[in-house]
Amino acid sequence: MKFALVCAYCRHREETSTAGRRCSECDGPFVVEVDRSALTNTRDVPAESGLPGIWRYFPLLPLERRDAIVSLHEGGTPLVTARRLGERIGVSNLFLKDESRNPTGSFKDRMLAVGVSRAVELGKSTIVVQSSGNVAAAAAAYAAKAGLRAKIFVPRTVPEEKLLQIQLYGGDLFRIDHDSPAAVFRLMDEVAKALGWYVVSTTALYNPFTLEGAKTIAYELFEQTGGELPEWIVVPVGGGGNLGTIWRAFRELNALGLVDRLPRMVGVQAEGCAPFVEAVRLGRSAKDAATTRWPEIRTVCGPIADDVVFDAQVALPAVRKSGGSAVAVSDVETLEAEAMLAQMEGVFVEPSSATTIAALRRLVTEGIVGQQSSVCCILTGTGFKDIGSARNIVSLPGLIAPTVEAVSSRAEA
Repeated sequence: MKFALVCAYCRHREETSTAGRRCSECDGPFVVEVDRSALTNTRDVPAESGLPGIWRYFPLLPLERRDAIVSLHEGGTPLVTARRLGERIGVSNLFLKDESRNPTGSFKDRMLAVGVSRAVELGKSTIVVQSSGNVAAAAAAYAAKAGLRAKIFVPRTVPEEKLLQIQLYGGDLFRIDHDSPAAVFRLMDEVAKALGWYVVSTTALYNPFTLEGAKTIAYELFEQTGGELPEWIVVPVGGGGNLGTIWRAFRELNALGLVDRLPRMVGVQAEGCAPFVEAVRLGRSAKDAATTRWPEIRTVCGPIADDVVFDAQVALPAVRKSGGSAVAVSDVETLEAEAMLAQMEGVFVEPSSATTIAALRRLVTEGIVGQQSSVCCILTGTGFKDIGSARNIVSLPGLIAPTVEAVSSRAEA
C-alpha cells in the first residue's frame, strides 16, 4: 500500500482498506503515513510533472488513483518578500506565504482538493463539512468540479460574504442556530452517519486524509527558499490541523534527507478564543486539549474561533518539538496588523490571517524573535471574505461636488 493510517495516541497501525475513521484499539485519531521507502536518495521534493496544482506532489499525498484527482489548480501560491513591513516590525527577513491566491481564496483549497479526491476514489456521491466559511466554500467548489453533492453546516456567526460564496458554488447550506463549532461538528457527524454522507472536514477526528493537503505548503516553501527554510513559521490556529500538518511535512523533508534544520513553529490565536494557546501554557495533553472547550467565543477572527483544539495530536507537538511558541493576540492588535499589511505590502487578508503579523510584532517586542531572524507568516485567507471586519478599520469618505474647486479644497484639507 502507498499509505497507512497510524493512531496518533497508541501508534496502532491499520491499512486504509480495513480501517474505520478512528483507531480500533483506543478510538484515537489517525494520521496518514505515506510509504517513503522508494523516495529516499532524492535532492528535491518527490514530484510528478504534468499533474495540476498541488498534485505534482502526488508521491507524498494519500491518493492511489491519478484519475480520481479533483483540482482547480490550487497551490503554487507566492512567497512574498515583505521588506517595508519587516522594517516596521523590526525583522530583516520577513516573508509572506500568500494563501489567499488559491481558487476560493484560502489555504483550505489544498485540503479539500485532497478530501474530495479521496471521496471520488472511494465512490462517494455526497460530501459534508462543518465550517466557519473557508472550508465550506472550498468543499462546495471542489464538489461542484467533481459532480458531487455538498452539504454544508455552518454556525450562525459566519459572514454573509462567505455564505453567498458557498451558495454560488451550489452548496446545500444548513445554517445552525449555535455559535460553538464543536456543537455543530457533533450535529453534522450524527446527520452524516444517519444519512450516509462522507465527511471531508479538515480535522483528523473526522477525516485524516483531508488534512494532508496542507503538507504541500511546506513542500512549496522548501522549493521557494532553495531549501533554506525560514527559522520561524507563524501560522493561525483554529483546530490546529494546518500548523501540525505543516510541521509533519517539515519532518518528512528531514527524513528524506532534504533539510537538516527545522523551523520553529508559532501557533497564533485570538485572545477571545484561545484553547490552543491555553493548552500549551498549561502543558495539557493532546487528549485533554481535544476535549476542553473554550467557554465563550468573543473575536472577529471567525475562521480560527474553534472552541476545541480538534487536532491537538499534531498541533501541540509542532510547537513543543520545534521549540516554538503559542501566542494569543487581541482583536485591536489584529485589525491594526490587517491595515499595516494592506497599506505597506498591498496584501488584503481576513483578520484571522492578520493575527500572524500581530503575533510577530509581539514576539519581536518581547525579544523572542531577533532582528536578523528569517520569518514566514502564513496568510491563510483573503480579506474579501470578510468585508464587514474591514469596515472596522476604514470608513468611506463623504461625497464632494464634481468641481475642481471642491477637489482642491479637499486635497488641501
